Amino acid sequence: MTGARRFASSGFARQHGAALLIALLAVALAVLLATELVERSQLDVARTTAVVDAERAWQFAEGVEGLARDWIRRQRQAGPRARLPDGQWSEPFMVPGGSVRGRMFARDGRFNLNALASRDPASSADARRALFRLLALLNVDPVLGERIVAMYSGASSPVTTRVHLSELNRLAPFTPEIRRQLEPYLTMLPDADARINVNRASPEVLAAAVEGMSIESARSLLARAPFESLDEVISQSELAAFGSASIQSGLAVESEWFLVQAEVSLDGVVRDYFRLIGASGSRYDFRYLSQGVP
Repeated sequence: MTGARRFASSGFARQHGAALLIALLAVALAVLLATELVERSQLDVARTTAVVDAERAWQFAEGVEGLARDWIRRQRQAGPRARLPDGQWSEPFMVPGGSVRGRMFARDGRFNLNALASRDPASSADARRALFRLLALLNVDPVLGERIVAMYSGASSPVTTRVHLSELNRLAPFTPEIRRQLEPYLTMLPDADARINVNRASPEVLAAAVEGMSIESARSLLARAPFESLDEVISQSELAAFGSASIQSGLAVESEWFLVQAEVSLDGVVRDYFRLIGASGSRYDFRYLSQGVP
């Protein structure tokens, strides 16, 4: 083979190799683009599915609120001695793709911190004293009480009432341990003048609410609960030494505020919804609603 032929042959080989390389690169680029399109399509489908499932779960959770209001209505008709399914799950309701169940918790058997924001100076002063009595009964440093009171009365506070106990987390004395200790005794209700339900209260909360009542007397009185009427409560021997007017303004025998939980399971994904509702309020009478955080 002459030099010219060898040169032509090697040049053709190089051109053929370059063309093959370009073809391979084009195929690889096409594969990458196709993969990217498939992944984007899958993400779009997943995102759309998540949005649809979240909306379906929300609608099912709305149904649980209606169920809770029916529980409350039936309990009101039966009277205070009738027990609400407080904290007990309903039977699961089967829905397309999963199930729904609900439960509720009475919240006005606890000390309402928003009582500190009452527009009546005498009532807010009573609430401050009750808070410090409660902390003393629970062996909690009164410094926390001072910090809580400052949240409601401080000039830097932009609001007068609070929504959730998590708002106390910014207070240094409100450690996780103290929070776990106090959670069964504290709440934040939208009505600053909401009364404490004796039939739901703990001895500590009742003793703190009634100035001068000992924890022993509170335990003795609550051992005879539930009570049918407030007059029946006032007639108990443990309250004989206290004025009925102050008791009537601060205590009750029925609950007005409830925390409703809806557990919605769809396609293996469980979602929890919480809503604080008023028993006698309108459809939109709720203090807060959240997903996954009570």
